[in-house]
Amino acid sequence: MTCWKSFNLTKEFGQNRLRILSVFTAILSFIILFVPFSIMFQHVEIHEPGLWKILIALFILPMLHKLAHVFPTIFTNKDVHLRWAFKYKYIPFLRLKVKSSLSKRTSIIMTLAPTVMITIPLLIGAIVFPTFYPILIILTAIHIGISLSDWLILSYFVQAPKQCVVEKSKNNYDILIQSP
Repeated sequence: MTCWKSFNLTKEFGQNRLRILSVFTAILSFIILFVPFSIMFQHVEIHEPGLWKILIALFILPMLHKLAHVFPTIFTNKDVHLRWAFKYKYIPFLRLKVKSSLSKRTSIIMTLAPTVMITIPLLIGAIVFPTFYPILIILTAIHIGISLSDWLILSYFVQAPKQCVVEKSKNNYDILIQSP
């Protein structure tokens, strides 16, 4: 196997730049989504859930995002290891490690899974439950911001040759092709 492309988003963009772009994307998506929803549901009485429910939802959202990445690999019979870790000693998060390489199609599906499984249902929920649309739009916008790095990774996967495999090391993604 020959390495077609190896990339590391943190090295290419920088950690601070990725965070700033993610926050900017979340704010912009909130503005773009909130305006049409507020026009559509201008006569609906809005109910506010308790603050603790919103904080729990914000706390669980990144973990659900990571679990959504794992879901497509269940159907591929690949070894996936999830491990709890703590960031800044108090914030728990999941680490995902796939033991073997994945095909291009599986990598694309795995990258798109959080958008399909979280963002779209939140938008549908905002339409179905208009009394909670502001909170659901906020959660959707935050998830779009979280998913920015997935969309950047997806751009590399889409450009890759058809018959390639993707391996993820600690910080890098390696796109490998068969040697001639």
